[in-house]
Amino acid sequence: MTRPSDEALWVSIEDTLRDVILPSLTDEFARLSAAQLVGLAEYARRRRDDPRDARSIELTAILNDMSSNTIVAANWPQHDLSACLSAILVAALTRSDPDGDEVRQRLRPVVVAHLDQDLSASSVLGRPFRGGLNAR
Repeated sequence: MTRPSDEALWVSIEDTLRDVILPSLTDEFARLSAAQLVGLAEYARRRRDDPRDARSIELTAILNDMSSNTIVAANWPQHDLSACLSAILVAALTRSDPDGDEVRQRLRPVVVAHLDQDLSASSVLGRPFRGGLNAR
């Protein structure tokens, strides 16, 4: 017997939940939970490799390149990259100088693109987590 792919396993789980388990449930909380599990199976089947390492490398390179920026210099490096990015972006909000402009022009678009990618990847969870099912 050949080893089934992850795709095949997730499709099997999704189909079983959708076609066998859900129709037999009468309890509303159980139905909601099963719909959420269908959504999680869809998400697991479609998601890509974890982008954290590549994103950390990309953001670290940008921050290192911007080390002469006073906003970046006041916050970088920190142990927690997310906290550092937050502090830099928040500080740049009220700055109307070249350092604030640089953060808004160079760093913010990259962070926004990462967030957009995450939202796009997890959008499959929206309807199931409200109790519905996505179309097949």
